[in-house]
Amino acid sequence: MPPRKRAADAVTEEDGKRFRSAIDEMAEEFVCPITQELPVDPVTAEDGRVYERSAIEAHIKGRSAEALKSPMTNEPMGPRLFPAVQVRNNIERMIKSGAIGGDKAAAWKQRIEEEKVVAKTRTEAEGGDAVAMSSLGFWYRDGKHGLQVDQKQAFEWFERAAELDDPRGLTACARILLEGRGVSVDTARGLVMLGQAIGQGSEQACYWMGRIHQRGCHGLKMDDKQVARWFRKMPGCSFKNGSADSRDNATKWLREHPSA
Repeated sequence: MPPRKRAADAVTEEDGKRFRSAIDEMAEEFVCPITQELPVDPVTAEDGRVYERSAIEAHIKGRSAEALKSPMTNEPMGPRLFPAVQVRNNIERMIKSGAIGGDKAAAWKQRIEEEKVVAKTRTEAEGGDAVAMSSLGFWYRDGKHGLQVDQKQAFEWFERAAELDDPRGLTACARILLEGRGVSVDTARGLVMLGQAIGQGSEQACYWMGRIHQRGCHGLKMDDKQVARWFRKMPGCSFKNGSADSRDNATKWLREHPSA
């Protein structure tokens, strides 16, 4: 290869490395300091840093104005957040063009898809779809599909589904009320809803009723006959919402208590 061409190729390669380095540095500037991921809903906080909205909102929540500090600098910070639309647009353009790749880009794309699934499911739930209501309830309860854990929101969606006699909504509402997850304990209402779920054919509701008698809680006595009764009903339930662990536990208990 002629010396001039080799020199030109070397310059081009060096320029490419510098460009790649500049892009990587820019991408790092977009990464949320809390989640260490590229934000899907970026906002600028009063410390001048860009964060994922849900992450910085969780940081701010529950802190007084006097106690609020920047997650980045640990200096005092105000609570106001400002949409970083340009940052979102830049991230999207750079990922689509391939300028940003790797794990961070893949994670961002996945979260965008999850956002679409949540939006579609929310639209269906608002339109009266009980299955969609229960799905949102589980996602809020477990922090799935990009949603932050929110027991209050979970209960509200389960309750709406339960009002439409959805077995999953009834079962989930009953457990939340019995255990007081994000709401005040209401044993009477919880047991009523558990009975309603059983009436709708809920396999998981039968399991929980058996577990209550097994443990002797929520005002009901320990009673092996009742445990066996509810565990034996599970295979015949019309709504198969029981978990694999529930089925295994019930089967194991019945095997160990053949005379019950």
